[in-house]
Amino acid sequence: MSETTPRRVATRQRLVEAAIREFAARGVDGTSVEQLCEAAGFTRGAFYSNFNTKDDLCVAVLEHHRDVVMSGLDQAFSDAPDAVSVEWATGTALSTFFAIIAPSEEFRITLMEIRLRALRSPELATRAEALATEIRPELVDFMGRIARQLGLRFRMPTEDLIDVFEALYFQGPADAERLIGPVAIALAEPA
Repeated sequence: MSETTPRRVATRQRLVEAAIREFAARGVDGTSVEQLCEAAGFTRGAFYSNFNTKDDLCVAVLEHHRDVVMSGLDQAFSDAPDAVSVEWATGTALSTFFAIIAPSEEFRITLMEIRLRALRSPELATRAEALATEIRPELVDFMGRIARQLGLRFRMPTEDLIDVFEALYFQGPADAERLIGPVAIALAEPA
């Protein structure tokens, strides 16, 4: 790989955006490098000058996801009302949380596709886990801040609660919208 220039950054970003669309539509394994390049408006050379494999592109998608999550969580709390209520926490805050985790249905599906690919690729699994580890403290802090502002604490470790929320969300957004608020309330108690 050669030096990072603004043009290279833009090329990588377009390939990442194409990957989000194409992986959601066809899956990681069902999407060829040619299809990715066509969707991004590049030749195979552009792909291979930025990535060695599709797994490297998957990691770039996850890095993009990490960056979106990190900046989004900061913004979510800056938009919080002065008097935080349970309704705000189980409605607006959780909706914001999941909009940050996966800002579109394509993104949600792509993240699931990468998770599936990682089950079959130990190297990708290791790299994906390292990126997830970077995000995890921010997610725990986000949930903890909500609980503290409400004068609550969770009956289970916050990390486990996030796992429950993610499982519900990746099951389907409609189920998540319906179940996550009541689950959060059921697993919280006065501090």
